[in-house]
Amino acid sequence: MAGISVRFNFFKILSFFLAFILIFPILAILYYGYGPYFSEKYAFGEDILTSVELTFFSASVSMLIIILLFSPLAYYLARHKNPFIEALVDIPASIPHPVVGIALLFIDSPLNPIGRFLQSHGINFFYTYLGVISALIIVSSPIYIRAMQNYYESMPRSYEYFAMSLGASELRTFFRVVLPSSVKGIISAGLTSMARAISEFGSVVIVAPYVTGWIFNGDSVASVTIYNTFLTYFNASVVEAATLVLFSLILIAITRAFVYFTTKRET
Repeated sequence: MAGISVRFNFFKILSFFLAFILIFPILAILYYGYGPYFSEKYAFGEDILTSVELTFFSASVSMLIIILLFSPLAYYLARHKNPFIEALVDIPASIPHPVVGIALLFIDSPLNPIGRFLQSHGINFFYTYLGVISALIIVSSPIYIRAMQNYYESMPRSYEYFAMSLGASELRTFFRVVLPSSVKGIISAGLTSMARAISEFGSVVIVAPYVTGWIFNGDSVASVTIYNTFLTYFNASVVEAATLVLFSLILIAITRAFVYFTTKRET
């Protein structure tokens, strides 16, 4: 038993060490950003705080749209294994994200019939909220779909069988039985996808380096703002990055606390 305990403790220590390797660059950013390099102008200035507000606003809207659009898809994949659809879902997460931005611009360009149709109806992705949110939906939805697929697979199916035995269709069963009982999973997966959207850079910097009109006119999301600062003043970009990390950690803490307390309440 003693030998097993020693091996277990070593494995635990190794796990903590490996986890520390992952977060070490983040800790370094926080230390230098709010330590040796700290400047209130860059840590809590109007530019970075406004960009963080735009980031959280865009990520929140994309999260809500993802929940509304893709919850049924996640349920379908959980109940009907379809490798082809699963492969389609995974594509946005497996390609370089600048490709997503380029694809959105091409779709919305007059170089093709779809773009000409969209332009004729005033639908524009370039430098718009629509472009930012569309990019965030594409890159963040696979995370939500996969998380909810796993959640639905873990749910007991007795209530579904009972509803279907009474003549309810699978779609009706989903909306009337499954969806109301999966709020915890939806919130948890939604917040996770939102966290992913907050970190997005590659697609957004191409399709909407800044947005025009309504509230955040001329502002960029935080990742783009930090990159622009990096090109001119490296130390300031470290401070701005620390601020974004701080807000992201708050969101992660909220997500973990929600999962912990809801799980504890169920047990």
